[in-house]
Amino acid sequence: MTIIVEQDWQTWRDLRDRDLRSDYGWLTIVGFDWLPAAPSSLQGLPGKWWADDERAHVTAAGELTLSGEPVHGTTSASVAEAGSLSWLLYGDRLAELVLRGGRYAVRQRDPRAATRREFTGVPTYAVDPEWVVKGYYTPYVTPERVEVATAREDLRQHVTAVGTVHIPLGDSVYELVATAAGGGRLTLSFHDKTNGEETAPWRSVTTEVVERDQSVLIDFNRTINLPYAFTAYGTCPAPVPGNRLGLPVTAGEKKPL
Repeated sequence: MTIIVEQDWQTWRDLRDRDLRSDYGWLTIVGFDWLPAAPSSLQGLPGKWWADDERAHVTAAGELTLSGEPVHGTTSASVAEAGSLSWLLYGDRLAELVLRGGRYAVRQRDPRAATRREFTGVPTYAVDPEWVVKGYYTPYVTPERVEVATAREDLRQHVTAVGTVHIPLGDSVYELVATAAGGGRLTLSFHDKTNGEETAPWRSVTTEVVERDQSVLIDFNRTINLPYAFTAYGTCPAPVPGNRLGLPVTAGEKKPL
């Protein structure tokens, strides 16, 4: 089993690093600005930017492009809560529109960012088959919206909790609140005893597909950092209160260098 786990993990690890290195991946974020109510400048981008309750707006004189065409005058766009839109380009710098906590913001992605140029991979713990654990899922009758903190002090968000997963670890059984990951999988965001020293303040792991007996396989070797661990401009939601493991999870990704 050890060889299979390591081979599968290495394939997954290569894909993970490749995704982080992509032209507009999480390593390319170089700015985040809440859009004001009155037209204003944003550092790093031309034009005047603002937002109202329904849409975001920018007025430009040809420096920005939308779908390959220069923007002359005002253009507007909207996006769903917690969503994002690859909206405009300034050269090869992307102005990405996001809506967080009911407020519009522009997040800038630059493929020439130092974080991308200097990336050599995410440090990780050694693969350990003992961190492949079977848990049991109890779905909620109705999904619940839960307010959580985020990586930004000026932002709180809601996540949709779909149930709980009971996980035996060490001498205890823990209950973590799960969100849906699609395809019958679940996402578990959690704190553990490695946070702050060896790992980011919280991390996340996605389970395998929920089986008929409501069991799930959780490979903590595939625990990842959320985007906020790589950039000061992340808006990542923190774990649901109570999603805290009382032991060090010495598996998965460590803090980025």
